[in-house]
Amino acid sequence: MVSMKKYIVFLWVCLLSVGMQAVNPSGTLPIVYMTTNSGQAITDKENYVPGTVYIDPLSTNYAALGSSSAPLTAQLKGRGNWTWSGFDKKPYKIKFDAKQKVLGMPKNKHWVLIAGADDGLGYLKNPVGFMISKALGLRWTPGIVPVELVLNGNYQGLYFLTEHVRVDKNRVNIQEQEDLCTNADSITGGWMVEIDNYWSENNIEFNENNGQHVMVSLDVPEVLSSVQRDYIVHQIEALNNAIYGNSSATLEQILDIEEAAKFYLVQEIMEDCESYHGSCKLYKDRDSLGTVDKWKFGPVWDFGNAYDRHAERWIYDGPTWPQYWIGQLATWPVFQKAVKEQWWIYYHQYKDTIKQQAIDFANQLTEAAKRDAQVWEGTSNFRNNSNMTDRRNDFIDRYNWRINWLYKQWGEGIQPTSESLEYKDESLENKTQKILRDGKMIILRNGKTYTASGTLIGDL
Repeated sequence: MVSMKKYIVFLWVCLLSVGMQAVNPSGTLPIVYMTTNSGQAITDKENYVPGTVYIDPLSTNYAALGSSSAPLTAQLKGRGNWTWSGFDKKPYKIKFDAKQKVLGMPKNKHWVLIAGADDGLGYLKNPVGFMISKALGLRWTPGIVPVELVLNGNYQGLYFLTEHVRVDKNRVNIQEQEDLCTNADSITGGWMVEIDNYWSENNIEFNENNGQHVMVSLDVPEVLSSVQRDYIVHQIEALNNAIYGNSSATLEQILDIEEAAKFYLVQEIMEDCESYHGSCKLYKDRDSLGTVDKWKFGPVWDFGNAYDRHAERWIYDGPTWPQYWIGQLATWPVFQKAVKEQWWIYYHQYKDTIKQQAIDFANQLTEAAKRDAQVWEGTSNFRNNSNMTDRRNDFIDRYNWRINWLYKQWGEGIQPTSESLEYKDESLENKTQKILRDGKMIILRNGKTYTASGTLIGDL
């Protein structure tokens, strides 16, 4: 017969093991299984660790990616700045060995697992920021799908599989130039840069005309010849001077005002006071056919500080962090008109649709958010989203509050005319651009040129 003392010890061990039992996935979202070779830990953002990835879509409508018996080979590492250093729940970068179509998003090697650890409003900041960007028709917005992550056999909670921002025909669709290029025609583009708040020896640094010190990092190309560096320094200086100049024509020659207005409106709706301080990207395609391609703000990325200030002020008015360029850009009548036209479109066509999309998106996360809280509660800078109903309602309250405040400033905006807005189809296959050649307006569509009336001229 087992003694009472041994029985009590046995019972205590059983209860302890139940309390320490690992949290399992909720099974309501696709599961990403990420495994490093030999179980090696992912400890930094610089060095890739070899491993494998497969995705089980469970009962969702997505297609599987690989399988437990045939996972896909990939390189894995950490990513992010504050999101990497400030939280125990880490974000990751995935680089597949070959391009993959992932959860309905177009093929690419490069993907991001956003942890959402900095979002205490139901994980809705990034997804809704992306929804607004897509509604307004920015040229490209990252796709994002909620998943649950299992890393080296251990459940990590709720994550968001997201398209990595990079130059690609299915992403930022500009002509990528080579590193160390010296060809005068090629160095005009494509470029993708970022207003940054983290110093790097390759940054371009300058003083904005209001005295603020600005750092710009380079996404593409990464390694510059002296010719490339001279070109991009001159371009950044020219853009800064145009924003602070007195010629609307000069500003419109270098900056895509419509795209800038869309990008800005997304940030105002989301009340993102860090939007022009860090993770603020701009890009420019190669000049062609005698036309100079304009700088475009975007794509949108990182709404981690959205709705945190909760103030009835413009995002550039007494911001939490310095907001570069936008305060001055907002003084231009041509920019104000473009913003009010985009506001009219959003207010009449999308404000209620986006709110419902946000509610539907949040409802998908209910069970996974509970499991996530079980894993990470008590860790560094933990944001508790276990009660998704309350967090969702908090987010929607702030969204409604911001929409109402913007309505007080702009009313319904300005109804755009067909002449004031250039048509752009959202799909890359139907991308249309108006350009001038030999003094005549032509249409560039899918690599072919047409007259303004639609008659085919020929291949580009």
